[in-house]
Amino acid sequence: MLASVFLIFVTAVVPWQTETVVRQSEEHFARGVALQQRNELQGAREAYEAALRLVPRRVDALSNLGVVHARLGQYEQAIKHYTQALAVDASQPAIRLNLGIAFFQIQRFDQARRELAQVVAAEPTNNQARLLHGLCLFQSGKSGEAITELETVYRAEPENVSAAYALASAYIDNKQLVKGEALIDRVFRSLGSAEAHLIMGAFNAANKNHKQAIEELTQAKQLNPKIPTVSSQLGTAYLWMGDRDRAMKEFQEELAVNPRDYVANLRLGWLYREDGRLDEAAVLLKRTLDLRPSEVGALFQLSQVFLAKGETQEAVSLLERVVKEAPDYSAAHVLLARLYYKLKRPQDAERERAIIERLNAEQQKKQPTAEEQKAKAQSVEPD
Repeated sequence: MLASVFLIFVTAVVPWQTETVVRQSEEHFARGVALQQRNELQGAREAYEAALRLVPRRVDALSNLGVVHARLGQYEQAIKHYTQALAVDASQPAIRLNLGIAFFQIQRFDQARRELAQVVAAEPTNNQARLLHGLCLFQSGKSGEAITELETVYRAEPENVSAAYALASAYIDNKQLVKGEALIDRVFRSLGSAEAHLIMGAFNAANKNHKQAIEELTQAKQLNPKIPTVSSQLGTAYLWMGDRDRAMKEFQEELAVNPRDYVANLRLGWLYREDGRLDEAAVLLKRTLDLRPSEVGALFQLSQVFLAKGETQEAVSLLERVVKEAPDYSAAHVLLARLYYKLKRPQDAERERAIIERLNAEQQKKQPTAEEQKAKAQSVEPD
């Protein structure tokens, strides 16, 4: 569902070396390019490595070696070589784009986002980089910022179904459901593809029409059982319908094909915690935090895992992160106050109690009075 990814060869001026060494390095490099064009990737890798042994700071060889590793699925090695190339010459947006793509492929979205943002700044009309940047923002929980990027791409490429899908997903996540529905009607309603059913299922779920969401998502899964997020979204819909067992099964199926799905890790971790499967819950919740380090829901759930295991100090550390990220998270303040007393930290506990009292008072002010409730009821009574 992403735009096609094209990995780009980059040439560079070779630093001064002896004439013989440079010539030999050029020969190895030329052989690597020829082998790479014939898709003989192992041979190309060896040729580029030979060129680099003679002239270690060749940007072109470092970049192309990164491309070879990426095509072999060896993204960590690709990242290493792209980074080395940029250390020699940072003004190469094509290499930085490939670096961002490599980070994206292994779902290191924050790092991908940083690299892709630089590409977009250098090349504002590079819609591939902008689309991937928008997707990284979306995957990092920043759907509002993602919309800005994805709208730009979709305006420039209205025929780009990948951009339309990403934008519709961001609209739904950002609760801009009118825009989401309009885009779905315009692009997806008549397609009948797995992606079309998936996005319509997501839209129905956002509208709390969970029965219809399950129907659409089930059709998507029948058409393509491995389409990313389909089982995760089905699991969420079943959870809202009160079918806990089927929800758990769907989350497990999502993680079998997509181990770093954010929602499946978070929700299955929560369910495992409730079932007392604490070690399994901890693994999933830690993975959730690897994807989104500031996710307060995962931090709070993991704190309860540690608390259930008797690891009070670890629980406190996580709860302190929760209230730092979300100062009005009442449940975290309540738990912190109790744990501070347990740890013989009365001043910290009293500070938390004061915060709880303030939050409760603020909540009380937001509640309608008896007179306001009566007036509201009268205003909606039929004539």
